[in-house]
This record gives sequence, C-alpha cells and structure tokens, in this order.
Amino acid sequence: MAKMLTEKLSLTCDRLLSHRQLACCYSYFSIPRHGKEVLVYSTKDGKQKPLVLTGHHGDISALTFGKRSSPVILCSASADYVIVWDIELCQKRTQEGKVAAGTVIGTLLGEVVHLSFCFSDARVAACTGATACILSLKRPETIRTLTGHLGPVTSAEFCPWNNDILVTTSEDRTFRVWDLKTEAVFFQSFVLSASPLLTAFFLEEHRHLITGSTDGQVWCFSLSDDHKCHLVTKMDLEKMEKRHQMHQESVSHQAGCVGKSSADKVETSKPVLKMALCRPLSDINGDQENDNSWFCIGSSDGLYVVDLATSELVTALYFKDYPKLSIAMAGSWTISPGCDNSMLMLVSSLFTPCVVMLEVRLCDLRRPLACGEGFSVFPSSPPLPNSPLNTELKRKEPSHPKKKGGVKDQPLVFHCKVKSSGYTSAPRTIMFSPKTNVQKNSSSRKKADGNTGSLLKDYPPDGAAPAVPCAGVSVKKHVSCLQYSGDGKQILCGLGDSTLLLYKSCLTGAPAVYIG
Repeated sequence: MAKMLTEKLSLTCDRLLSHRQLACCYSYFSIPRHGKEVLVYSTKDGKQKPLVLTGHHGDISALTFGKRSSPVILCSASADYVIVWDIELCQKRTQEGKVAAGTVIGTLLGEVVHLSFCFSDARVAACTGATACILSLKRPETIRTLTGHLGPVTSAEFCPWNNDILVTTSEDRTFRVWDLKTEAVFFQSFVLSASPLLTAFFLEEHRHLITGSTDGQVWCFSLSDDHKCHLVTKMDLEKMEKRHQMHQESVSHQAGCVGKSSADKVETSKPVLKMALCRPLSDINGDQENDNSWFCIGSSDGLYVVDLATSELVTALYFKDYPKLSIAMAGSWTISPGCDNSMLMLVSSLFTPCVVMLEVRLCDLRRPLACGEGFSVFPSSPPLPNSPLNTELKRKEPSHPKKKGGVKDQPLVFHCKVKSSGYTSAPRTIMFSPKTNVQKNSSSRKKADGNTGSLLKDYPPDGAAPAVPCAGVSVKKHVSCLQYSGDGKQILCGLGDSTLLLYKSCLTGAPAVYIG
C-alpha cells in the first residue's frame, strides 16, 4: 500500500490555501504567492525554477489550466482581473529577459471562486457570487451572465459533447443545466440535500452528470438529448466506506490477517471536494482502454475510488495510512490525468499553509491489496474414486409411526383343522340380500352434477363472446379487479377502498366482506 500514493513534491506557502482553487495539468501546476503573484511549477522536474507571473492587483482566488495539451493556457482570477496566460510564450519571454504578460478577459467581476475552460479552450466560466459569467478568450468582454441561483455558485462545468451546455452547482443545494445560446435553463434540480453542492463533472461515455455535496452525498444523473436529467443512482460516501470496511474485515478474517483495531477510529465529515474519472493521459487520447466506470473522489481525509457500475467503494487511500505525507487533512483537490498510467493530485492542507503534489498509480489501484481479496483454487484433476469428496449423503426418509391395525389387518394363517371361520361372529347363512325399498333422489344429484360440470367446462373457442347479462350486483366503490376461484363457484371482487367481497358465482346472497 505504501506505493499506491506517492508524494512527489511539498511546498510551504506564505498563507493558507485551503479553500482556493489551484491549477494542475499533466505538465504544470500553479499556486498563488503573496496573494497577487502566480507561480507555475513543472510536474516533471521539481527542481526547476518556477515561472513567476505578475499582473493582478488583488488577491488571486482561483486558478485553472485549459483542456487542450497545446498550447498550455492558464487562467487566473482575482476581484479586479481575470487573466489568461500562454505558458510556453511566457517562458520564452522570461528567458529573453522580458516581462511575461497575459491577456485580460474580465474586469471587476468580484471574488471568483471557480474557473473552468470549455473543451475547445475558447471560453471560460467564472463563478462569482450567485452568478456564472461566460468570458471569451478572443475579446475582453462577458459573453453571457447566468443568474437564477438563490445562493453562491460553487462550480461550473462545460458539457464535453456540447460546448453550449453548462452545468452550475450552488450553495442553494441545487444544480442547473444552462443553454449558453439563449441563457435559458434547460433543467433545474430539486433540493438534493441539506448541505451545499460543491462540485460536478461529466462522464462522456455514458452521458452522465455526477454532483457531490459537503455531507458526502453523490448523485448520478443521465443527461438525455432533450437536456432533461433523470436520477440514475445516489451514493453515500460514509455508507459505502462502512460496507467496504466490513467486506475487508470479513476477507481478512478468512485469510488469517489481523485487522486494525477500531479503538483509534475517529469519525470525520467527508465532503466531496473534487471528482474526476480514473484514467491516465493515454486513455484520454484513445491509446488504451480502461474501466471507465471508476471515478475518484477527493475528500478531507483521503482519496476514494468508486465503481459507478456497482455504486460501491473500490478502495480508499487515507492520509493517516501514509505517515510520510506532509498533509493530514485536505482543504482542496485538483485532479489531473498523468503520464505512464498515473494520475496527479494537487492538494492543499486544511489547517497548515502547505501544498503537496501526489501521484497515484492506476495499476496499483487495480492490483489486489494485501488481505483485501480472497482466492480460489481449482483442482487440476478429479478426485480419486475412494476419496471422501465422492461420498454422497444418504437422504433420510421421513419415519411415520406405524398404526396398530384391527382384525382385518392381521396376516392370513392356514390351519390344518378349522373348527370355525376364525372370527367371533357366526357364519352368515345369507350371503347377499339386495335393498329394494331405497328411494332414489337422482334428479337432484344429476342437477348438482350438471351444475358443477357447467362451472368447470371450458368456454368453446369458436363461440361468440357473451353479451346478455344474467345477474348483476351494484357496489358503492369502484371495482378494481375480479377473480374466479379455482372451481369456478366463487368470485372475488376487489374495490378501490382496499375492501374484498366474496360472492357466489350466481351472485346471490350477501357476500363475505374482507377489510384491509
């Protein structure tokens, strides 16, 4: 387990960055310094001197990289400006001794808490207050201003298969699907939780939208062609963790491993700070196939990997299980696919001014953990003929107590000399005398037999459907269903008020009433 989560770099900052959006991509990551400067580090060479970008007059509150790999574009936001930077161009100007400059695309928007690029890197969504502003990289103006949330907007994400669709989450505990062409709302969710929604992301392959809240609740919706969201599944991070721990304990007990004692376990809240698909950079480019139903959740105490196909927790990587890490509780996560079948995470500490760069190897996630999975052994040959495995248990027949029979059940015995018939009564002189004075009631019996036969007789298939009513009964409530008994002598009638009436087939007499 020690190799599953690796700390590549740890930085001590001049201030707390626990609730700031930091930027990370496969080649760079960026953090603010002294509030107004931007530092850009290389993820491949931690010893390389960072690139310093200046231009903001206020404190930087959000950073994000573009979706495209070339050119690498960084967007930074403060209360005064929203600036985009071409990283390669800025590095070139710095090497030439010039001042690196960016392009201002927004001014005086207020405190921006979240930034997001569209997949063509042509537009940026900036969340400020209860408003989401759509900015263009070509001209310094606001293209769209989306208002309607009753609380501050916490995140905004562009749809990967349609750049004219934007999803926003808010502290009013709802999310909205926007049409960027008309600023109309395609869909507005109901209040999902008692806690604010923090983040959202898309699963392009399944056309799913997933959102999470501060109390560890995760909802998965399908986004259809009519832009309506339908709930697919709901997950609770804490409940998934408990089920996963119970499974691990049972498997560890079967394997003979000693589990951890629960004496030092402390329950903490598990906010969904960030979500991302578990896939490397090569999988994004289509070079290899992976299980696209796995996604990871960055929370305050660690990283959780969830299988969306089963709505179960695959594994959990807790900070406390890695004593060498420079972080104990996370305040913010930024997750990016990395090279060589890995993922990069830029995590800020919740209580200390520290930022760490973590790397997770996806091959290690799919590798069975120690005492985490049982094993099955298949025989190479069938068992020997005299093996006890071939023994079949004999089925015990039920034993019924034997009844003591009378005289008629005694065995027949032949004697040499017989003085009597062997019975106590005298032998009969008349063997048979027919009864001639019995009154036969054959008409009633034939009538009853005829009635029974008519009830059980099948309706002729070539006959016309019955159209003449023979008998009828009126009830106060509407009839929900009717059912004949097996012998056809009774009819069961179900009413709309959950009452059952049991009639005779001829519908005569008072019915039996069953309530409930």
